[in-house]
Amino acid sequence: MGIVIRQSIKGTAVTYLGALIGFFSTFFIQTRYLLPGEIGLLQVLLQAATLVSSFAMMGLNSSIYRFYPYFRNSGEQTRASSERNNGFLFYALLISLVGLVVIIPLYYLLRGPICDMYMDNSPEFVQYFHWVVPLVVFLLFWLVFELYAVQLMRIAVPKLIREIILRVLLVGTYLVYALGWVSFPIMVGIYISCYGFCMLLSIAYIGRLGSLSLKHDWSYITPELRCNFLRYTLIYVSASIGTKLGSQLGLFMVGALDAGGMDSAGIYSIAFFMVAVVEIPSRSMLNIASPIMADSMKREDLSQANHLFKRVALHQVLAGGFIFLLVLFNIDSIYAILPNGAKYISGKSVFLFLGLAKMLEITFNYGNSLLSCSKYYHWNLYYTLGVTLLGVLWQVLLIPILGISGAAIATLITTALSYFVQQLMISLKMKCSPFSKDLFVSLCIFTAMCAINYVVPCMSNPWIDILVRSLPIGFFGLCAIYFSGISPEAKSVVDRLLKCKNHGRT
Repeated sequence: MGIVIRQSIKGTAVTYLGALIGFFSTFFIQTRYLLPGEIGLLQVLLQAATLVSSFAMMGLNSSIYRFYPYFRNSGEQTRASSERNNGFLFYALLISLVGLVVIIPLYYLLRGPICDMYMDNSPEFVQYFHWVVPLVVFLLFWLVFELYAVQLMRIAVPKLIREIILRVLLVGTYLVYALGWVSFPIMVGIYISCYGFCMLLSIAYIGRLGSLSLKHDWSYITPELRCNFLRYTLIYVSASIGTKLGSQLGLFMVGALDAGGMDSAGIYSIAFFMVAVVEIPSRSMLNIASPIMADSMKREDLSQANHLFKRVALHQVLAGGFIFLLVLFNIDSIYAILPNGAKYISGKSVFLFLGLAKMLEITFNYGNSLLSCSKYYHWNLYYTLGVTLLGVLWQVLLIPILGISGAAIATLITTALSYFVQQLMISLKMKCSPFSKDLFVSLCIFTAMCAINYVVPCMSNPWIDILVRSLPIGFFGLCAIYFSGISPEAKSVVDRLLKCKNHGRT
């Protein structure tokens, strides 16, 4: 678990620096210089490309974690062999290319139904329908190289590219448009090009590591390995698509079904960004912990897998819950300091429901790695597709009645059902769960933080209110986590930092 914590801290530090840039970009650039409809359009284009690229991935985002241990070279092999890991990168790129060749024609075949869905409330999306394709290509191959770097246990630079470099480029894009140097269509083109540039940086990084090799040996793949890989991929391509669709369905459906169209999508996306901050530690931790789970399941070590599940879930809940509560306690002040905040304040309820859904996700999502690396991986297909269809139904029912809040409630219901079914399967078949005494203690700490927030007086100045509210609650939460001893890993990191600080004074 130590390597997970150390690598996660590095990745999280980079990610939070990127989050600060993203906060500045979203709350002080986009909301000031872009209309809600323009923000909504950019987000719908991005999420549409993300969804299409997940089709083209052919389940590779899961199979990379499961099958890389079978390709990884042993220590006695030559450096040339270790550079190519038995052709793993070649096969990953080949599968992605095949997926791209299949999905792009399908995307155009579905143009009619897609455009009809958006024509009434969001005709802007119809005008930019073709712009999704290059963004799909950039996102697809960027993710392949990023996942490959994760398998090499290198997450800091990929995180730097995704969380900092991309955000800086996007800030520059928004400012160029704000200054009136380019029109909105040209700005959209520059926006898409930023993702292409980051893809090239990721390729260059793999090359710098000495692992950018397409050399391969077809004979290395045994019939058994090929059969297992194809079966796994065919099942997980549907399951991963269902998972991706479930997480992004709200934004799509708001743009299509809500009378506010892209304006409502823009309001929804601002709240969605706040929620995304909650999962930042989780993303870093999962990147490192998932390959470790794959090794444990390869050895059929369920005891180690169960231990990992509990510890990863605990640390994800500690970090994510701490952030979620601090944002929730200050939500009114955050919207008060937001430029044109009156246009976006209706997204408060969206943050609450999406935040609760995110807390459920970070509690149980490591189970995805456990299940996908087990012999029961095919169950992911059944429950994911079923829950996704149910999610679509909830969106269609609730958005016309409750608007963007209905979309968030539907996401919460879908998330709860999805992880309930998944955890039931894991508990029955593998006797693993995220629940522990330490997890219960963390919930008690969060309850105490809520009680403190209740008695803290409200200040008229939003900046002062955030400061007065966050400092005592945050200090109490951190001290409670430290002295309760529920996270020896985090406690040891703090102790080392304090020791280094005291040593520097002597």
